[in-house]
Amino acid sequence: MTAAESIQVNIGKDLGMAIIGGITVEVSPESDVIVYTNTGVQTRPKAPVTALTKEGVADMHVSISKDFNAVALYGVRIELGSDSNLIVYTDGTVKIKPAPANDAAPKAELQIGDRMPAGHPNAGWIYAGISKTTHGPLYVAPKDSGVFKWKEAMAFAAKEDSRTPSREELDQIYEARNKGALKGTFNETGSYPAGWYWSSRDNGNYAWAQRFSDGYQSNFSKGYYSSLRCVR
Repeated sequence: MTAAESIQVNIGKDLGMAIIGGITVEVSPESDVIVYTNTGVQTRPKAPVTALTKEGVADMHVSISKDFNAVALYGVRIELGSDSNLIVYTDGTVKIKPAPANDAAPKAELQIGDRMPAGHPNAGWIYAGISKTTHGPLYVAPKDSGVFKWKEAMAFAAKEDSRTPSREELDQIYEARNKGALKGTFNETGSYPAGWYWSSRDNGNYAWAQRFSDGYQSNFSKGYYSSLRCVR
């Protein structure tokens, strides 16, 4: 096996997790172990881990063998045997749980234009990628909120527990306007005022707006009207 195929290691605040030979192993700081597998697991008393090469953050007690067939988490050593079974060296308890079903559907990567499902914090809103302003997920309301003067647009968005997009986000939304559930939800006629959209970029008596027929941006008087598409 290659290194990438053999071992993956993630360390959280209170838990270490290793995926070795496709088998998931969770280790607590108390050296208790949960192994998710449908194959055999051998347990043995804790063994020294000095043979492992240090990798990652030392104070998290993580080390990986040179040949990538063993990992140590919180003092627990886990080896992948030649028969693809695991050998766990620990003085803590070891629990074995069934591995996830082989036909379990993998979690799909979020795509621009995907509508958030029921139960999501932004259910019904549409994913527009990673925000160029906040660098976090950008969610767009499924429809325009109406036509407003700039200050009215800012106040309306805040009241709806959302915000007016930044100038950069507005252009990002324009670029994504025809993807997935975003398609057909914007006014692309170029008409004033509905075909223009406010951004939050304040410029004194003016604010930036963007025309969705061609992506042109311009400083608009705050007393003008433009459409508002809220974001979160």
